[in-house]
Amino acid sequence: MWDEGNGGFKDSEWRNWVGNQSCAPAQIIEAADQDAVVASVRDAIQRGISIRTPGSGHSFTPAALCDGILLNSRGMRGIISIDPQCHQVTAKAHTTIGDFGEPLWNAGLALKNQGDIDTQSIAGAIATSTHGSGRGLQSFSAALKACQLVDGNGELRTLSQDENPETFGAVQTSLGMLGIMTEVTLQVTPAYHLHERIVFLPIEEVIERWQDLLKDYRHFSFFWMPTDYSAELYGFPKTATDHCMVKLYRETEELPGERSLPKGERIDRSYKIYSHQFEPNFHELEYFMPADESLEIFLDHRQLMLESLPDSVFPMEVRFVARDEAWLSPNYGRDSIVISVSGQPGTDYWPYLRKCETQLYRRGGRPHWGKLHFSTTEKLAASFPRYENFRRLRREFDPNGIFLNDHLRPLFE
Repeated sequence: MWDEGNGGFKDSEWRNWVGNQSCAPAQIIEAADQDAVVASVRDAIQRGISIRTPGSGHSFTPAALCDGILLNSRGMRGIISIDPQCHQVTAKAHTTIGDFGEPLWNAGLALKNQGDIDTQSIAGAIATSTHGSGRGLQSFSAALKACQLVDGNGELRTLSQDENPETFGAVQTSLGMLGIMTEVTLQVTPAYHLHERIVFLPIEEVIERWQDLLKDYRHFSFFWMPTDYSAELYGFPKTATDHCMVKLYRETEELPGERSLPKGERIDRSYKIYSHQFEPNFHELEYFMPADESLEIFLDHRQLMLESLPDSVFPMEVRFVARDEAWLSPNYGRDSIVISVSGQPGTDYWPYLRKCETQLYRRGGRPHWGKLHFSTTEKLAASFPRYENFRRLRREFDPNGIFLNDHLRPLFE
């Protein structure tokens, strides 16, 4: 059996949750604490080999692959401390997003936002700018306020936005290239309930109400269906072609069970509303474009997907994320519309995804680091204003390149 879900560690191998990435490193080490991470990094330096940690393996890219030492960090899981006055929580790096829900709630706090999957390790979610949806809501990278990491010299560093303001933006989205995080401190918010509405609308109505939905709801996102059977691929109720399953959230003072709700609505603690279980039957690409062009970008991509049938059978997911200052964040310096599309395992989906990437990049698209992408140094330099700054700082933190692999080296060495 694989250790976690449909992926994880087995004997001398590792694979990600959907099975499209795997490796057989020279050594797998169980890193149960900071001392083990420090010792492993120093060992990698001495031997001149690479070292990575895949967290919970919830990425579609080869970012975690390693032919040297691969750290299994599952022992580094759990909340370390909660500060109700400062609205901050400190946790071990492998703590999953779902692990925060109840402990924070019991302290009167909650994560400000999260996506529809909550099994990612928090360090991995931060490192890849994982996010939820909401025009005024940022990614997990922006929530990071401090961390401890072991750098490429084998030294344990304590870094924070307060003490390292000039470079902390590089730490907030680093893909693990500055070091291996062991602890993270996040800014959180007072606990809140959400009123969720799931509605099924024809595309014409979504287009007509686009700006009002963005303005009126804390969270507005939707899945557009290119075919009659698209919804079922993600485990959603059957939805007609060219219709959308729309998710609308508002904060509420109502408590669960105070009154009966119409079909498709519920009220609950925030962390109980967000998550959805997905079958690992898709390989996803995701790009972030300027939010002020959101409707035009969506309509263009809808047209491309209709022209690309039957390759584009999975739903297109559309979300919104607020700007931040993390150097490699796809939301750096601008609010984003986020478009996600998927290829079907067992098919040759690469031509279709490349076609999608070409169009989204042309509209100013920046990749989600945990999803499939076709980045080059030229594209990254043109898309990320602090790209070269990050590369220079990466060399300072990791002079021997032990945190790079065959996927990252051509892009960031």
